[in-house]
Amino acid sequence: MKYIIKSAEMPWQPKFFPHEESQYGEFKPLWQAHGMNQIEVRITRIPPKGTNTKYHMHTKEEEWFFVLSGSCHINIEGEWYLIESGDSIYKPPGDYHIFRNFGDQHCDIIMLGTNVEGSQVNRHNEPKPPPDMV
Repeated sequence: MKYIIKSAEMPWQPKFFPHEESQYGEFKPLWQAHGMNQIEVRITRIPPKGTNTKYHMHTKEEEWFFVLSGSCHINIEGEWYLIESGDSIYKPPGDYHIFRNFGDQHCDIIMLGTNVEGSQVNRHNEPKPPPDMV
């Protein structure tokens, strides 16, 4: 267990899904470095014209996000929202969501989620982008 982590000194790690070659952004797994068990906290970098995940939901886990820098969009339950530096986002259990960066600069987000025993992740097809982003 570590009390203090210097995140600026922590390298970015590429994010992949099992059995896939496509990279889904980069992240810094702060929860692992601290040795946390009940929550996950990471800094995620969403690349220009990219995403960090697939459209999904967690059956029991709550998630909170804070945009550190840049801007991107989040889709929650089929609705797209522009989020920018300083914005705080809460996503309750059971809501489908995905981040998508339609811009040309990366977007850094703090992601915090609960670890709840028995929670499952369900994936679904990603909603179409907003008309002004196509």
